[in-house]
Amino acid sequence: MTNQNRQSIVDNHQQKISHLKALYHLAAADGVLSKVEGIYIKNVAERLGVSPGELMNFDPKMEPTLELPDREYKIYALFHRLAIIIMIDDAIDEREKHYCFTLGIKMGLHPNAVGEIIDHVIARGSMNVTPSEVMNIFRKYLN
Repeated sequence: MTNQNRQSIVDNHQQKISHLKALYHLAAADGVLSKVEGIYIKNVAERLGVSPGELMNFDPKMEPTLELPDREYKIYALFHRLAIIIMIDDAIDEREKHYCFTLGIKMGLHPNAVGEIIDHVIARGSMNVTPSEVMNIFRKYLN
């Protein structure tokens, strides 16, 4: 996927910041923002064209407001990134898992798909789950 395609997942700057805040809040749900989680968030910000300075004021205690794109397939891609971060540090924490599930529901995603994707990421490892695998799971639950 090219940088251009990655940027098209979100439609505007507000959505980019919202997504980055959700990633940050999720990564910090266990009370620790590990180095690898911070690097991942910084890399996502860079791909989205958000400066590192904008990340400095994120508060893990402040619940992010979700600003979502208007296309469902874009929301799926955003959720895939959220699911990746729960295992990026090779640690399973129930608080991160629960918060990821909660974010998925708030994003309007099917609860069974959200749970299955989280379990799939945990079983396979963050960087071993492809976007097509995530899409196939979401497709199973479409009406």
